[in-house]
Amino acid sequence: MTAAAAAGAATLSLTAASAATTSTTPAAKAGLTGKPIVLTNNAEFSGYDAAMDSAGTAYIGWIGNTGPGRRVSLCVLPKGAKSCKNGVQTIDSLDPEGSYGLQVLVTGPHSVTLVWQHITVASENGPQGDEITIATTNSSGTLGAAHDVATAPSFGLLMDAVVGPHGTIWVVSRPGGANGGLQVRPGFASAPVHLKTPYLVGYALLRFAGSTAVLAIDKDGAISKPVSYASEHNGSWSKFRPVAKTWTADANFGLASVKSGVRLIATVNNANYYPVVSRWTGSGFGKPTQTGDHNNCTPSSHDAVSDASGRLADASMECEDIAIANLPDTVHAKVFRYKVHGTFAGGQPQLTTTKAGTGWVAWSIESADGDKLLVAPLRLAK
Repeated sequence: MTAAAAAGAATLSLTAASAATTSTTPAAKAGLTGKPIVLTNNAEFSGYDAAMDSAGTAYIGWIGNTGPGRRVSLCVLPKGAKSCKNGVQTIDSLDPEGSYGLQVLVTGPHSVTLVWQHITVASENGPQGDEITIATTNSSGTLGAAHDVATAPSFGLLMDAVVGPHGTIWVVSRPGGANGGLQVRPGFASAPVHLKTPYLVGYALLRFAGSTAVLAIDKDGAISKPVSYASEHNGSWSKFRPVAKTWTADANFGLASVKSGVRLIATVNNANYYPVVSRWTGSGFGKPTQTGDHNNCTPSSHDAVSDASGRLADASMECEDIAIANLPDTVHAKVFRYKVHGTFAGGQPQLTTTKAGTGWVAWSIESADGDKLLVAPLRLAK
């Protein structure tokens, strides 16, 4: 063998060895990737939520009462953060006793808008006396003061808020009392739309498939009733229809807009309570398919999200654990679980993720006097 041939063979051998080493390098382990951060303690919560901007900065917002009344707080977590950037920011909620239902929405580069609802004096005098309130961060993450932007049903419940087509914020509220129905406001400057529902709604989520709004609901207090849905296109809403072969059980349901459309996570319609996923077909939801998560302790909550890559992920309470599921193909859920070392209280776990499969999860547990809110970084299973 010539010197040149020997050198070439050596190069090929090194290349092959390098390729072999690369191909056998284990993937990063799924799970929490850092210690939980305590955001607040000994508080009474009236809603908390999580969101992620395109730069990978996470925002955890909540309404909490630690004694002086309900106030709105925000924690900004850049990539790799071990604490809230510039500490926890707290502002006036505009109603220390009747503010609730906070949602965190990405509304621009490095910017989020917090949305919630509160009672006013006018709530005592008519059906449309509550106010929808917002507060927005600037490019440095500083949270501005709260201000009212639209009315809402008196003594109602803000059930969801999402960014719709053209950047408008849509809000879903349930009127107070036992009258049933929902009110959808398609942008703060638009008139509210009143929808008739088949029952008193316990939970409602709104997502978009292109320009079509898809609204899913469940019956308050029911276990063996299917999820129902309605859709809106060009200002016209359909009637509510059931999603066959689903129950909500004690888990409510999840709804997310992913790369391939809208997906619904609910419970199979039998006592196994296994999670199932159904895909929006353009006119309804298709046949639900089990995700493959057959853990003995089935989910008792859902927070379904989609990141920039179109990945569908879900955070659930499962007995004393939080389960984080990654569903790249719907029927093969990749799940990791971790113990919360406490008793769930104050709200349901909230998830937000990046295109790279990292993210944050927030949850609340009982504390000595009230509840404690925590957040931790994570890596999804693959």
